Formats: sequence, C-alpha cells, structure tokens
Amino acid sequence: MDKSELKEQFDTYFSKHERLKDNLEEALKVYLNEQGIPYLGVYGRVKSFESFYEKIKRKSYTNPFHQTEDFVGLRVILYFPSRIKDVFNLINDKFEVVQSEDKSDNLDVNEFGYRSHHCIITIDPDWCKTPNYDGLRNIKSEVQIRTVLMHSWAEIEHKLQYKNKEQVPRELQRKLFLLSAKLEEADQQFEDIKDEANRYQKVLSDKLRMEGKFDTDLELNLDTYKQFLLFFYPESRHHELMTKDQFDLLIKNNMTYSDLVDIAVKFQPFEKSLKSKVHPLARAAVFSYVLETIVPQITEQFNYSISRLKLIRELQEEYGKA
Repeated sequence: MDKSELKEQFDTYFSKHERLKDNLEEALKVYLNEQGIPYLGVYGRVKSFESFYEKIKRKSYTNPFHQTEDFVGLRVILYFPSRIKDVFNLINDKFEVVQSEDKSDNLDVNEFGYRSHHCIITIDPDWCKTPNYDGLRNIKSEVQIRTVLMHSWAEIEHKLQYKNKEQVPRELQRKLFLLSAKLEEADQQFEDIKDEANRYQKVLSDKLRMEGKFDTDLELNLDTYKQFLLFFYPESRHHELMTKDQFDLLIKNNMTYSDLVDIAVKFQPFEKSLKSKVHPLARAAVFSYVLETIVPQITEQFNYSISRLKLIRELQEEYGKA
C-alpha cells in the first residue's frame, strides 16, 4: 500500500480516534476524581498521519492499522510515584488491559532513561451500547502513567533525542546519569515529605483530641492550621484551596494561635445559628464567617454578595447583643 492509499485509509479512521480520545480523557478524569487520586492532568492526543507513517516504516509493519496500538494516546500525570500503582489498578478494573509495561524495568542500575508505566487498553464491550462509544470497541489506546518529574524527563529527553547511552557523547553521559538519578531521588523525596506530613498531622490530631484543647504554642503553618480547623469544626469537611487561601490571609494579618483560638471560642455560642442558615459548610468556610463576624477588618477588602453581607450583619448583631 503506497503512502496516498495509507493516508486515505487513515483519514477514514481519524474521527473515530478523535471521539475515543475525548471520551477516554473524560472517563479517566471522572475515575481519578471518584477515587480521590490527585493528578496534574490527563492529556490525550491522536497520532498524526506523518507520525503513523514514520512508525510503520521504522518498524516494517505489514498490517499497520492492526499493529499500531497508539493511534489514541493518553498521559496521566501524577504528583507522587506511589499513586502510579493505584492508577494502574483503576485502569485494570475499568478497562480491558491488553498489555502492560513498566519502562523503569528496562533500565540497568547504571543507565539513565525514560521512566513511565504504559498500558495498552480497549474499552469494555458494554460501553459500546452507548452512542459515545459506538463503533470504538476494538480500537487500542495507549495510556502512559507518570509523575510530574518523569514527565519532565521525557519531554527534555525527546528534545535531546538521546534514546540510550550509546547515542550520547561520552563527556555528556556522566551529566545525564547524574541528572536522571537526581530526578528519581527527588520523586522519592517528595513522596517521603508527603508521608511525613501525613504522619505529623495524625500525631498532632491524636494529641489534641486526647488533651481536649488546642495548643496555642504550636508553630502556625499550613499543617497545624488544618488541625486547628479540624479541632474546632470536626463535623465539617476539608477544602484544600480555601484553607490555603485563608491561611495566607491570617499570616498577612500577623495572626497567632492565641488570637485564633480566642476568636473561635468567642463564636462558639453562635455556631448553631450560622449552620442553620448556611449548611453544609467546609471548615475554612465556617471560620471565614467567624472572622467576618468578630474581626471584620481583616476581610473588609473582599466583595461579598448581598445575601452574605446580610447574614454577616445578622451574626454581628447577635454577637454584639451577647
């Protein structure tokens, strides 16, 4: 089959590949969010004809449309290496995995190189009963699961165009070995920091619960602030972004835990009234109303809705009459 014939046949498949890419992107995001797996992004692409043509020449494919397994490619970019296994298990549960490979297993101990987990998948037959997946059953897709640092290496390696150490000038090999080792070590250190932070928060949470009071001598940092909110508002849920923004606001206003505990305790008689009017609220959202009621000067730069301002005035009146 000559190039023009290949191109004509390739074009007939392209719309299906594009539809599968869009659907798989959305499905993976939904599954990751449902499992609470944090991720930087899920990115899909459909292989271009020129890339397809180059590959079949390089690999001498005799049946290229059957042998090519990455017409649709997806990358799941994670923050921590321990989550790679979780994502693979998720994919294995939700899709039909045709092939799986950890690229790190192909590297010798003294080699630099690409690290990522690859899966070749097809969709579950039952999915084809829905219009979105109709006609997509037998199309294979490649899913690459990697961390942010693995992704950085892969992108830079692609630009350098070195696929193995034999291709690298000897004077550059040592630098690449060192850089690869540093990235792998950094991946593990980020994992260690996350684990230590989680252990620290659990120890602190257990200590505060046993003592029955919040220690105002604690260092004011994001980890201890999460425990402060949990201590005073245990029935409310955590909201990461809101908590971080609120923490930054408190630091900007030179607040201390002595200040914060005093404010939280003063508002306790009015919590029931607040929750009866706006419920449910995240912990940081509850404390936002607390701050606006008792120390409104630190939040006066915000533009709130009329209904929120009305509620704050009602809370301030209740607080002022107490």
